[in-house]
Amino acid sequence: MFSFLKKIYKSTPRNITFYGRTDTGMVRSHNEDSFCTLRNRHLFVVADGMGGHNAGEVASQLAIESLLEFLSEEKIRTIRGNDQAIHQSMLDAFNHANQAVISKAAADKTMQGMGCTMVACLLDENRLHTCHVGDARCYLFEKGSLKQITTDHTSVTYIHKTDANNKEIQIPRNVVTRAIGFHSHEGPEYHKNILRPGNRVLLCSDGLWNMVDNTRIEQILLNSSSPEKASETLVTAANEQGGRDNITALVIFY
Repeated sequence: MFSFLKKIYKSTPRNITFYGRTDTGMVRSHNEDSFCTLRNRHLFVVADGMGGHNAGEVASQLAIESLLEFLSEEKIRTIRGNDQAIHQSMLDAFNHANQAVISKAAADKTMQGMGCTMVACLLDENRLHTCHVGDARCYLFEKGSLKQITTDHTSVTYIHKTDANNKEIQIPRNVVTRAIGFHSHEGPEYHKNILRPGNRVLLCSDGLWNMVDNTRIEQILLNSSSPEKASETLVTAANEQGGRDNITALVIFY
C-alpha cells in the first residue's frame, strides 16, 4: 500500500522541488481528490473522484494506486531515456488503472458508476511526460506565461430549467467525456515538453481552475518563492472565490 492519500508531500530530488496540497473546499462535505508525489520515480499524479457516497474518493485512490503499481521503480528504471517507451508505458498505466476501477465497481454494487479524472507527469532529465483523462489539468509556466498542456476531455450539454417568470432557460454544463472507470473508444492523451531552468509545472483538479483564472494563477506562480508557497496560495485563492469543489494543487519548480 502506498502512503499518499490526503497528505501533503514535500521533497527536493536533484534539481527540482515540489509540493502538493489538497483541500475539501468551502461547500463539499468530504474530499474526493487524491494526489501523489514519488521522489525516486520523479512521478506526480492528481486524481479527481466522481460518484455517489464515498465512491469518488475510492476511485481516485484506487486509480493512483494502480498507476503506481504499473509504473514501479523497476519499470521506470528500464524506460528512462527512451521517450517512446515512456509514452507507451504511461498509456498502459492509465489503461491498467482504468481496468482496476472498472473491476472494483463491478464487484461492489455500492461503487457502481464511480470514476475519476486523472493527470500524471513523469520527469525524465529535462523532459516532462504528461498523460491524462478528463479535465484534471497540467500547466507549464515559462517566462511569465502560463500554458495549458492538457486538453479538457469535456463536452457542453444544456440543462433546461424555468426562471422566476416561468420562462424556459438553458444552462450550459460541461460533462466529462473521458475518465478512469469507464469504457471509451478514446484513450488517455499524452504530451511531451522540454523543461528549462526556472520553469514551473502545475497539476490540479478542476476545483482550482474553475475558481481561479489564468491571470491569477500566473501571478501566484511568478511571485511564490517556493512550490509550498505556490500550492498553499492557489488553494487559498480558490477558497476565497467560493471553493465550490474539492481543490488540489501540486506545483513543481524545475
